[in-house]
Amino acid sequence: MGRKKGKAGPAGPGGSPRRGMRRSIRYEAVQETPEDGKQRRGPEPPPTIHLRKLTVDEALDRMEMQLRGYQRQGRSEILVIHGKGQGSQGGISILGPVVRDWCDDHPALVAGWREAPGYWGGAGAIVVTLN
Repeated sequence: MGRKKGKAGPAGPGGSPRRGMRRSIRYEAVQETPEDGKQRRGPEPPPTIHLRKLTVDEALDRMEMQLRGYQRQGRSEILVIHGKGQGSQGGISILGPVVRDWCDDHPALVAGWREAPGYWGGAGAIVVTLN
């Protein structure tokens, strides 16, 4: 007529948890590191300024305002995401060259910039170093 329900403790007779007490398959997962010991992803990105889908004037205003704010906070590096231009006409980046030129024209605020690594945005972003 059915199984007799008895209390078998947290684990049933076969060692598996009772119904409702099952663990995720990730519970006993072990985090593996590659043989070379390096992480697959890079370190956490610095604070980020998103400029995608903005006009040139809006993007430059936002970037200047936020860079000055981060400078007051004492931050040294900022990730500026301008996009690769895939949504623009012809698929050519408009914001990228303008943002880079703006950084070159403001040496009092920007000490330098470099293209972001691939895991932070690659050609669609730059890492700005503040004075």
